[in-house]
Amino acid sequence: MGGRRFRWSWVVNTAAVLTVGVVALSARLLAVNLLPVDFDEDDYLRAGQQYAVGIQAGDPGVFLRDNYRPEHPPLSKIITGLALLTVPPAAEIPDRPTTAGQAKDLPPDMVLAGRTAQAGFGAAAALVLALFSPLGGLVLALHTWTIKYSSQVMLEAVPALLALLAVGAATRARRGVTGSTPRRAWLAAAAVAFGLACAGKYLYGVAGLAIAADLLWSTRDRASDNRHRLRPRGLAIWLLPVAGWLALGFAVFLAANPYLWPDPIGRLASSIAYHGGYATSAAVQDTGWPMWQPLVWLMGSVPWHEAGTFLLTADLPITLLGALGASQLWRRYRLFALWFLIGFAFLIVWPTKWPQYVLTVSIPLSLSAGLGLGRVLAPVRSRAWGILGAVAARLRQEAPAAAARGARGGGLRRSLRNLRGAAPWLAPGFVVLTILAVIPIAYEFLMSLTDVRLNSLKDGLRGGILREAIGGLAGQIPAVPFDIRQAAPDVHYVGADLLNGFQQGFWLGGNTSASYIAFSVVWMVLSVGLQAGLGITVAAVLERPGVRMANLWRTLFILPWAIPEVVAAVAWRDVFHPQQGMIAQALGHPFPWSASPELSLMVLLVASTWMGWPLWMLVATAGMRTIPRAVAEAAQIDGAGAWRRFAGVTLPMLLPLLGAAFVVRAVTAFNQFYLFYVLGPSDATTTLSTFSFFVFSTTSGGIGLMAVSAAINMITMVALMAIVAWFLHWRSHAERVALA
Repeated sequence: MGGRRFRWSWVVNTAAVLTVGVVALSARLLAVNLLPVDFDEDDYLRAGQQYAVGIQAGDPGVFLRDNYRPEHPPLSKIITGLALLTVPPAAEIPDRPTTAGQAKDLPPDMVLAGRTAQAGFGAAAALVLALFSPLGGLVLALHTWTIKYSSQVMLEAVPALLALLAVGAATRARRGVTGSTPRRAWLAAAAVAFGLACAGKYLYGVAGLAIAADLLWSTRDRASDNRHRLRPRGLAIWLLPVAGWLALGFAVFLAANPYLWPDPIGRLASSIAYHGGYATSAAVQDTGWPMWQPLVWLMGSVPWHEAGTFLLTADLPITLLGALGASQLWRRYRLFALWFLIGFAFLIVWPTKWPQYVLTVSIPLSLSAGLGLGRVLAPVRSRAWGILGAVAARLRQEAPAAAARGARGGGLRRSLRNLRGAAPWLAPGFVVLTILAVIPIAYEFLMSLTDVRLNSLKDGLRGGILREAIGGLAGQIPAVPFDIRQAAPDVHYVGADLLNGFQQGFWLGGNTSASYIAFSVVWMVLSVGLQAGLGITVAAVLERPGVRMANLWRTLFILPWAIPEVVAAVAWRDVFHPQQGMIAQALGHPFPWSASPELSLMVLLVASTWMGWPLWMLVATAGMRTIPRAVAEAAQIDGAGAWRRFAGVTLPMLLPLLGAAFVVRAVTAFNQFYLFYVLGPSDATTTLSTFSFFVFSTTSGGIGLMAVSAAINMITMVALMAIVAWFLHWRSHAERVALA
């Protein structure tokens, strides 16, 4: 019976993996035929064409001599050249500068051959990831950024697959016995794949850095003696195996990069130096994208594409599911988590923010999203099995089931009688809740299904919103695409076009509308984190015995919180005024902080932290005074220092109280408006609430798009409901752990 169950499990898993492969290949072949020619496709097609001509002429020296765009290694270009051997030769694609726009006259058969080869590698990556998690592989198969840049003649598909193979092999080695032959073989395979990934594109070497970091951490005990003291011989024993692993990867990289063979040092140095200069060039600086732009790409789907190019556009839910599954990813697939962390940190620091770079982290993100999706589906699956079990039990024992139904029916009748008795007392509150909350939210939802704006506001207030929205939901009025340039005097039904648009990301000329969602998340995390860190630290310091005038200091520290937010924002505007502010006067020259997204964020964080940290100080102080002194004294007797006592005793006992404060402050930060309105930071540092005000208002330079503002409010409400739901789930889990 156990063997039969095993075989069925194997069949189901195999079918799931193959299904993921079919979906991934289908999605990429669809994109191959529908995506327009992008930047750099002509460059890499020209490089592949040179290799194809050399191969057809029987000239092996082409690999030593040619590498068009030598700033990138040639492996992916060679694979493109091999794919071009299947199509008739054509005139060489012209040499164009890197700053040129999209090419318009590329040979269609060559484009199709090169794209199809890349799509095959992209589909293979989803298939391999499905071996770890079928849901993760399915997410990668449908991720629009991954589909786009693994279905065009780019450099991403081949090194992404090789990086996945490297991390997969290292994960298999991690589960083996240290020093065993199979473990060494898997580590060697990981080094080979790592070297080949670097030969495809340098950026994908972050996967190898994750493997090296994990090797160093898992063998750190070799560097010290029994008393945890570093010893030179132990340090060598610890570092040499990892250095050898990296050396093997570098040797494979050189072997797979014949262009370097004639002059390895000179050509490699020139190739790497190019990226440093390009990162500070005008082509990169003129974009004005902030350092968190990679998160912006991940918070929305590809914004520039024709309808039907992708099977599904759900990159924002994928990123949110990735956050939900992050803890499981760390526990079950530590190497993939390190891969994402190191890769994302590099993308944040590196000045070049091109969207194709997110493919360096889309694989571990998809695996995490698959784990998060599994968490979401787990209750549904258990409920379904419960229903099936109940149906089977009812079929086996009809009489007991009938009795149970009768008992349930009696309980239902008693509940209805109790409800009728309580109705007179509940009715007033229900009416007030309906008038103040339910009706406004429902009306705003109906607004988000239309294109109501200032020009059509008269028709909307006369019933146009209800007419179009209800008629559209009833199927009587067809939906029309939302057009931001239309200024008709009548309201029209657009369906979910606006809501889907914000989920996917509108392209606004210089950036995508996902930038507002991404910055709202960045702002919420950083502002709440800084406020909490400062407030808890000050509370801990003031609670220490022997601190003089602690109550006086607490009274003084509360003052920033007591000042209204608008007044405080005006004060900080005077401090940071670009010409007359205190900072500009101290520097002796203007301080144009609003011209830089990063400086804007720093200025906003300074003001927000000053206004918000006193609340955390009060909450932490109240919590610390509820902790019995005996607990801290017991930890001190056991030898715990001040930091160990705080991190291991005080902070865990504060978390139940701090959790509610985190939710309240997170909701407030996500919706923060006055600080941004008064200070007027850069366009890249705009929250959803501020953007909603801009598109709604007509008195502050806005454009009166009431429907867009309503859609933003709906998205904000869903986001805040998710935060509250997470907190309630965390709180119930914490209570169960405490009771256990």
